[in-house]
Amino acid sequence: MNGQRIIQIPRALMASNAAATVDHQSIRSISTIHLDIIQTHILTRLDVPALAATACTSSYFRSLTSSHEKLWQEICTSTFPSLKDPCVQDLISTFPCGHRSLCSDSFPVLDHHLQHPPSKHSTTLDYSLLPTTTELISAVDIFYENTLIFSKVEETETITGWFQFPPFRIDLLDEKELVPTPISFVSESDDDILLKRLAEKLSLSWIIIIDDSSQERKAVNLSSRWPVSVERHWLTRNVHMKYAVVVAGGDRWWPWGLFSTTELVECEIMMTLGGKEGGEMYVKEVTMQMKDMEGKNLCGRDSLVILHNAIANGKRKRAKIRDEGKHKYEEFLVLKREKIQRKLNIERVLNIGCFTGFIVFCSFKLFSCLNRLLYQ
Repeated sequence: MNGQRIIQIPRALMASNAAATVDHQSIRSISTIHLDIIQTHILTRLDVPALAATACTSSYFRSLTSSHEKLWQEICTSTFPSLKDPCVQDLISTFPCGHRSLCSDSFPVLDHHLQHPPSKHSTTLDYSLLPTTTELISAVDIFYENTLIFSKVEETETITGWFQFPPFRIDLLDEKELVPTPISFVSESDDDILLKRLAEKLSLSWIIIIDDSSQERKAVNLSSRWPVSVERHWLTRNVHMKYAVVVAGGDRWWPWGLFSTTELVECEIMMTLGGKEGGEMYVKEVTMQMKDMEGKNLCGRDSLVILHNAIANGKRKRAKIRDEGKHKYEEFLVLKREKIQRKLNIERVLNIGCFTGFIVFCSFKLFSCLNRLLYQ
């Protein structure tokens, strides 16, 4: 037994030394590959997360990826084809690191920490940001089974009263504009199959870009990528798909949380699909709105300030699972229900207090009148 132990220790040491030698040789062999081969045949085959992870492996790959603007441009435009628009390309050229900055701002999903109950710290909307932003650029891409079916860039001005005071809303399609899809329209009996297929295969990206020289970050993706809900209207047979993220709002905190409604704000993207039985479905509406915790639409002025804050300070996070955005949204719905229930309870207590005060006042008046009559 003692002899076996003496033999095993050197073997373990030899194995570890061999592994270290192999790792050292593999690292040295990678650096001997010609630079053009790495840049044109290896790095170009990676997606955004893989390329970002590769850049973190060593200083050698970091220098290769950080200085290769064309590589990031090709990956960005292949992931988000709407970014090929000349107007968008002009804006990206003003980013600190070009397309690499856009990828770091737009590819990860927003990850706002939801608190139970929401924070009681006082925050206010900073309207000083309004004069510096003249328009919002929306770059939208819709994919079905990783095949692009719709891509558009929409410019929205933000300085006139037509934008700032009415409810915030961006419509991508004209009233009679229809976008064809390869999705077959099914009968009512197959609703569950259709809705499940749409939830699994129809993804949407909505990148908001601002032209503001005062901000380092200038873009954010306000879509959950995959739908958080898919429903079919019982009468029109249209399918309504919701993509949503939750961002930090801005509101003064009131006692009991009774009046504060914009502690958290829902950025809601609704896509409506229609069609006729025997044919293929088509996209007939794609809209974005901002809603508070009571489901009320925010005006353009408040929405613009909240978007500024989301772009500049919103935490980005790579989703570990595809339905992570849906799970976050479900947590938000729980918070909404808790807030509504808390508000109802407080209103019930106030109503009971007012009614009790009224009864006491009436009783006092009645007693005073009776007392006056008795002594006359």
